[in-house]
Amino acid sequence: MAFPPAEIVIRQIGSDDAGALALLESRCEGAAKWGESAHRDISASGISGWAATREDLILGFIAARSVADEIEILNLGVDPEARRQGIGARLVAQAVEVSREAGVRRVYLEVRESNSGARAFYSSLGFAEQGRRKNYYSQPVENALVLSIRLD
Repeated sequence: MAFPPAEIVIRQIGSDDAGALALLESRCEGAAKWGESAHRDISASGISGWAATREDLILGFIAARSVADEIEILNLGVDPEARRQGIGARLVAQAVEVSREAGVRRVYLEVRESNSGARAFYSSLGFAEQGRRKNYYSQPVENALVLSIRLD
């Protein structure tokens, strides 16, 4: 008898998730490498974060910071073996919904100009290019595209 796969649960990140998040981000090409101590201090830094879990295993995460009536997505990562299952989209949807309830009017983020996969992903969610930050990234130096979506 086959059992259905366990459901993905989106929940708030806690400081006890720091080690698992640092390990996961090290496997996620394109995700910022914050490290365990930064993940432990997420809520103390005014950053909100959510994890996508299956049977208590973290498969993805998102971190965002709210400023006035805007929210910036700071980091997003999904385990390479769990991609193409809608996890990233569900994490973004969680951040957007919480933001909308808090009166946020715009969500934005930066993405490497060369990261065509991320650009296509965010475009599929309704994000559009709003500008460019010259030489924003290092290792290697590269421009960032500013993508945003209006919530009003």
